[in-house]
Amino acid sequence: MVPTWQPRLSILKVPERKTAKNRLHLDIRVPGHGSPEERWARIRAESERLIRAGGNALKEFDGHHILMADPEGNEFCVGAASRETPSNTDGTIHS
Repeated sequence: MVPTWQPRLSILKVPERKTAKNRLHLDIRVPGHGSPEERWARIRAESERLIRAGGNALKEFDGHHILMADPEGNEFCVGAASRETPSNTDGTIHS
């Protein structure tokens, strides 16, 4: 069954500066199929896309994930989805 909805995330700009540690940590997942090298290549490609959009790579955990931050310092990770969770390129999960 394919869900009829797509998860969405809205990010709003607020005037207040960050005053404490993030209360929310996001993980961005790329498709998990293929060899470890193919998954790592997709992780690197997504992190490079996010850097071009204004993000910063903070630390690479080689072959597993990349810790990143948005321009305000909010941290998130880019990694691969589980190989057991098939998904298509538009992010929908098939069950």
